[in-house]
Amino acid sequence: MKNSLKMAFVALMAALFVSSCSTFSDDTEPYNVQEVVKDLSGVWALKTVTRNNVDITSQMDFSQFRLNLNSDGTYTIDNYLPFIVMENGTWGIDNPLYPFLLSFKEVSANASLDVELSYPIVNGKRALSITHSPGCYTNSYTYLMERVADAK
Repeated sequence: MKNSLKMAFVALMAALFVSSCSTFSDDTEPYNVQEVVKDLSGVWALKTVTRNNVDITSQMDFSQFRLNLNSDGTYTIDNYLPFIVMENGTWGIDNPLYPFLLSFKEVSANASLDVELSYPIVNGKRALSITHSPGCYTNSYTYLMERVADAK
């Protein structure tokens, strides 16, 4: 009798437990996220330069170099140092929502030069990371740039 009372109690508790569970029902609108268009325009300064994953920033003074990506699709370079392009020209990205390629076309060039791009957040600020291989495929350079504060 004692065992059957325990079994009845366990069965009652199990029934209460199972019946107390209900499925979650959310009657609100589905969560809709839209990606923001990435605005790369602005004045960019070099923070670090690596060659084949070795930091070479201290080997040259990169502090005065500026890449001006204008909102009209043109670019200029201030205080030129070895970079992807030498002359001013036009620029663009492959996809405004998810940019992976940055294109530079010098004024005197027939074709544009595409370089790998990432747009990470570094120390709470958007950065511009450009990777390219200038002629020799065994050498790869990565320029990490930060938007200049008084610009956009």
